[in-house]
Amino acid sequence: MANTPIRELDFDQIKRSLKDYLRGQEQFKDYDFEGSTMNILLDLLAYNTHYQAFYANMVANEAFLDSAVVRNSVVSLAKHLDYRPRSKKAARILVNVELVPITSRRVEPAGVSVTAGKEYVISGSTFTSRDALGKTVSFVSLDDYRFRVVGGRFLATDVTLYEGTLKTASFIVNTKDSLQRFLIDDSNIDIDTLVVKVQRSVNDNEGFDEIWTRVNDINKLDGNSRVFFVQEAEAGKWEIYFGDGIVGQAVSNGNLIRMVYLATNGDRGNGIGATDSQNFKAFTSNNPEHVVTVVTDEDGDPQPSYGGSEPETVESIKFYAPRNYQAQNRAVTSDDYLAILAKEYSLRSESFLVWGGEENDPPQYGKVFISIKPRNSSKLSVTEKQAISRTILGERNLVTVTPEIVDPDVTYINPTIQAFYNPQATTATPDILVSGITQKVLEFGDKNLDQFGKNFRQSKFSAYIDSLDSAINSSTVSVVLEKRIEPKFGVALPYTVKFDNALFHPIDGYPPIIDSSAFYHKDLTSEAINKPTVVAYLDDDGYGNVRIYKKIGQERVYLNRKAGTVNYTTGLVEVKPFSPIGIPDGSVEIKIKVRPNKSDVLVRRNQVLVMNESEIDVVVSKERTVIDRSASDAGFPYPYRSN
Repeated sequence: MANTPIRELDFDQIKRSLKDYLRGQEQFKDYDFEGSTMNILLDLLAYNTHYQAFYANMVANEAFLDSAVVRNSVVSLAKHLDYRPRSKKAARILVNVELVPITSRRVEPAGVSVTAGKEYVISGSTFTSRDALGKTVSFVSLDDYRFRVVGGRFLATDVTLYEGTLKTASFIVNTKDSLQRFLIDDSNIDIDTLVVKVQRSVNDNEGFDEIWTRVNDINKLDGNSRVFFVQEAEAGKWEIYFGDGIVGQAVSNGNLIRMVYLATNGDRGNGIGATDSQNFKAFTSNNPEHVVTVVTDEDGDPQPSYGGSEPETVESIKFYAPRNYQAQNRAVTSDDYLAILAKEYSLRSESFLVWGGEENDPPQYGKVFISIKPRNSSKLSVTEKQAISRTILGERNLVTVTPEIVDPDVTYINPTIQAFYNPQATTATPDILVSGITQKVLEFGDKNLDQFGKNFRQSKFSAYIDSLDSAINSSTVSVVLEKRIEPKFGVALPYTVKFDNALFHPIDGYPPIIDSSAFYHKDLTSEAINKPTVVAYLDDDGYGNVRIYKKIGQERVYLNRKAGTVNYTTGLVEVKPFSPIGIPDGSVEIKIKVRPNKSDVLVRRNQVLVMNESEIDVVVSKERTVIDRSASDAGFPYPYRSN
């Protein structure tokens, strides 16, 4: 058997090798293995060998970060690189809380003290709201916030609320139990909210009020440092452990370990509070004397909750653990920034991009630019940007480098799809096909766009559409690119829109390929001193000029024929200072649409392509086949477009 060659570890190959070996023995030279009981024994030996080989291969795979697939293995290997995976993260929101005593329901004069016992929004105060599905969501305060007299009102300003429910866990230290572990049996914990206190014993309250600190860096610790460490354990649980009396203070037999933490729903808590208004309060307090108002941004819009996320995935751990090790907890290179952001600011971010100021257009030396694409929205809120700059970048950034967070440059894809199908090869109605194709378009956007560096490929998109139903024989696709600007109404400012793709321009003087949504503008064609307001639009003249026009019936009357320029080669649209007054539908954005020169749309730097759900146009047409050539409705193919 020692001379048996081992070339393959598949079952059949192993069994064949065993037979070849036995046939080489004089006793089994002419033995009929297939018709004997020994064939069963060979099956058993081959199966056992194959099983052991497979098991050994899987065990070997779990020993390396690149090939491991079991979460416990990946987490354990990441520890060697000093990387702790992210737990669930609680969404947070900034609110103001006003104290309105029920007894009076009126504002007390400025300077009057708040009734004793009511001077704080205390830690643990509960607030409730509802998510998009109408389900109740709980938020809590993790700190005390004092009411102050502001304009004759009792206000606690900039109160941070966290989504979730406060829970507790406790352990009695038993030094005689060498296997004792301090496991938090709750996979919904936001580990960053964990508060640990160590009491001398159940009957001795010494240490009741002293909070122990969670640390990762042991360089500055001694035997008296009251710290604890945390790591992910099996099945999504989290384990805390303490020092040994040399690096960190050790716990003693009989000590009572008390823990308080927040159990959260993760990303379910995002986006709550966006509808808050004076007449519709998004949050209610467990204290009926507290009136909660969501903090607004500089435009007066409420800033909804943000930051909720699910535990870090295995794929994310494998990607970021080695990069975090390279960064060594400092931000110097672009990869360092990416590793730090991914580790500590998961939020609802879908994609990160970092580039140096020397790579910027135009170059800005001494800066590093950071762009983050959040999930389900186009940009971060002002509050989120401030949180990143203050708590993450500010602690690790070099003094000589200034980080700047910029919004993603979002370009919307407005697709028109015409699909041809054989009605005899499917039971689906045109309505069903239109609905299915629309869903496939959205799926394509989710899987292939919405992130930095993701291009739109027309051939890949068409193939994805055709895969919906075997009855679809072919499809044609055309796209329009859309960007949006937020003008300052009534203020003359210039605007630059970069499509970064060549625009369709076969010859000079070609009909307009630029279009825009409506906006209010002064009628510059009027001779009146106080010029009236009209609904206006943007287009181009085919010679590189952007124009502003109004409509009279089907005719375009131009208010300004030199309102800006368009470079058809680079896709750069520049509008000279102009001052729209408002927008008819009450929105704050003007949409600028162009026809690209090619169906493939490429991105550069922080540009992100997003499938525009509201502008998907689907047409299905019956395609003539040999079978229905004599059909009476000789008008085939005819299109069907859903309403």
